[in-house]
Amino acid sequence: MQLETESRLPKEIDTAEVEAYCQRLWDELGIYLYDPNEAGEVFSIDTPPPYVSASHLHVGHAMSYAQAEFIVRYHRMNGRKIFYPMGFDDNGLPTERYVEKTFKINKSKTTRSEFRALCLQTTTEGAKEYEKLWRALGLSVDWNLRYSTIDDHCQRTSQKSFIELFKLGRIYRSHEPVLWDPILETSLAQADLETIERKSKLHDIVFKGVDGSPLTISTTRPELLPACVALYCNSKDARYTHLLGQTATVPLFGQTVPVLADDDVDPAFGTGLMMVCTFGDSEDVRRWKRDGLGLRVVVSNNGRLTDLAGEFAGMKTDEARGKIVTALTEAGALTGSKAVDQVVSVSDRSDAPVEFVMAPQWFIRVMDMKDELLERAKELRWFPEWMQIRLEDWIKGLKYDWNISRQRFYGVPVPVWFCAKCGEVVLADEAALPVDPVESKPPVSACAKCGSAEFVPDADVLDTWMTSSVSPLINSNWAGTPGRIGDASVYPMTVRVQAFEIIRTWLFYTVVKSHLHTKSLPWESVMISGWGLNENGKKISKRDLEQYTDANGYNRYDPYAVIQKFGADSLRYWASGGSLGHDLRYNEKDVQIGRKLVVKLWNAARFADLQMGAYDPVKDFVPFAARTPEDRWLLAELNKVLPAAKKAFEGYSYHEAREETDRFFWSVFCDDYLELIKDRFWTPDNYVEQTRASARTTLFESLRIVLGLYAPFLPFVTEYLYQQFYKGHEQAASLHKSAWPQANAEWDVTVPEMEVLSAILRAVRGLRTTAKVSQTRRLAKVTLDVTGAKPEIAATVERMQASISAAVRTTELVYGTAETATDLEGVRVDIVV
Repeated sequence: MQLETESRLPKEIDTAEVEAYCQRLWDELGIYLYDPNEAGEVFSIDTPPPYVSASHLHVGHAMSYAQAEFIVRYHRMNGRKIFYPMGFDDNGLPTERYVEKTFKINKSKTTRSEFRALCLQTTTEGAKEYEKLWRALGLSVDWNLRYSTIDDHCQRTSQKSFIELFKLGRIYRSHEPVLWDPILETSLAQADLETIERKSKLHDIVFKGVDGSPLTISTTRPELLPACVALYCNSKDARYTHLLGQTATVPLFGQTVPVLADDDVDPAFGTGLMMVCTFGDSEDVRRWKRDGLGLRVVVSNNGRLTDLAGEFAGMKTDEARGKIVTALTEAGALTGSKAVDQVVSVSDRSDAPVEFVMAPQWFIRVMDMKDELLERAKELRWFPEWMQIRLEDWIKGLKYDWNISRQRFYGVPVPVWFCAKCGEVVLADEAALPVDPVESKPPVSACAKCGSAEFVPDADVLDTWMTSSVSPLINSNWAGTPGRIGDASVYPMTVRVQAFEIIRTWLFYTVVKSHLHTKSLPWESVMISGWGLNENGKKISKRDLEQYTDANGYNRYDPYAVIQKFGADSLRYWASGGSLGHDLRYNEKDVQIGRKLVVKLWNAARFADLQMGAYDPVKDFVPFAARTPEDRWLLAELNKVLPAAKKAFEGYSYHEAREETDRFFWSVFCDDYLELIKDRFWTPDNYVEQTRASARTTLFESLRIVLGLYAPFLPFVTEYLYQQFYKGHEQAASLHKSAWPQANAEWDVTVPEMEVLSAILRAVRGLRTTAKVSQTRRLAKVTLDVTGAKPEIAATVERMQASISAAVRTTELVYGTAETATDLEGVRVDIVV
């Protein structure tokens, strides 16, 4: 066999060059394109469409997307037909706010079409940044399947969903109190809220009874006094039952309100007498609807008080609160205030405390199907399993139907017109979708109910989740958009990948939509990731990107910078260190470990190349039974890794698969095996050619399997090495389209000779540690004492003498008297440094 004097690999890896080579290869060959005519079971992935306006990408983004992609690559190598789209969420409050800040405009002072044009421009640019990062990271996405939640296909799908649910009686319009963001001036759904704790003050305020007696209530919101419509006490509270049926006068504002009973009032809270306003919280809304109370709207859509507040009209609620407390004090109507810890709901987009305002909105009825949705939660396969409880708790805690309309310029239009005379709803024609009622005429010339020819378009847009929640239907082309790739074969999709914090939104809403539209789950499984944390254990944020840039412009949280410095495979390696559902703290040292692995793999391949030369796996193959004990032992050890890695991947435990591979590669392959066989090639006169031929075959086979095991984690370096060494001997155009390595029954053996060698090696390593001598330093002498060993053990030691000498790294291996016991009875060892 011809030997090469130089390796096909340079001494040092240039990760940028390797990555560019692989990207060109994958693009030219279309490795990741979905082919509906290809054989194999479909494996389809529903991936979170991020808000592209959030242009500050960090390593936490890279972590969550890479973790999902490990699983995708594994299943591709198992012969599954991968349907891997990437979507971008191009409509919603984050986009509007980003555009307003970027262009320094007020959307209320521009036209709807002008503002939407700016949003489209911005999101198109942002999507390019995301795609650039995902490609640099090595995500094996089919970019032909890309979608945007504001494109025609997605608008058509979202509007079709609205129309179908309206016809099913699931969508209704209601004019009642709704959750409201006073900063963004739009309605909200329950899932748009966050709960926070803050410091507040509980004020004791004196009302007057009909006989002039003081009636004291306690409230944290005195600015709502002009909206007070009733006082309530517990029907069993003897302090107040004599007041039932009477009225009380509100201080400062003068309106008289009834005194009513409700057994939900806690007599121990405050004074036991509470005021109900329109509206302070959901309990106010409940009593207002149940008891038919009056309506006094004092908080306007922009968070300022209305004329009902008198001299305080036009003030923001926080300002008015302080002014009214001062006025109450001056009027003698405030008897005390004390600091309290308060739990409040805020908008997750603006952080503003939410209000309840009267505004007509569209809703999807979900409160009546909690039990059905809980059953759906149980049907799903959860990775990790314990995340299921988060969805169940959310469903059980639902208080409202799903508000799906928003008061914004940018988004998918509600496909509805109203009859100007009678208010009858006119739905868009499905064949004409997508439509914008503000810019289009209704599909009828006269109202079917009253005959009027005058119509008013619905100017609202749909909640962003109304579109994101149909992502599986978008991907499967449920709306039947001509020319769109995707069909019913990819639905229900195989797996949804997402972070835990959007279980209550994206996951929940998607389950709702598929349950209603297709009477099924949207996916078979869900894969839930954690957060990427900074080095202080907090969620990585925009602030980290701003604060940790050094004098050279390098930022350790910027994925582009990390990739340029260490390589994409190194960043992916860090991401593989976290298990599903758990947060992963970012530390550059972990990325450096990934870099060391890439370099070690490169060097191991280079060493193998120098020894294998022009190895031909057919002509130069040495049967397993004819190989040396070391070679058979290596493959036997590798054979243990393969089923363990496969089991881990099938259970979405990619980190366990990587750990199994790491243990084998570093300890068994590099530390032990390569050291054992070096001597065969470096001192060939001490060995017969058959031992080197055995090693070449084993190197060729084992390195190929190692590349396969690492391929999901380190796609670039493994692909490059595959192309250099294996492509000419296999049919697969890419490592990532080759078969996942399988266990070999022939390799399922034990090698007694290696048990002897390993016991001696462990003892020598222990002596090195005690003597504080590096494990890589060559020893002057190693003495073996087998006088007390069984004859078969002593014979094995004699037969393995050359291998033992190579393993323990000694200049001289001798027999004699030794003191240090090994794991083998009667075998002792000593070293001379």
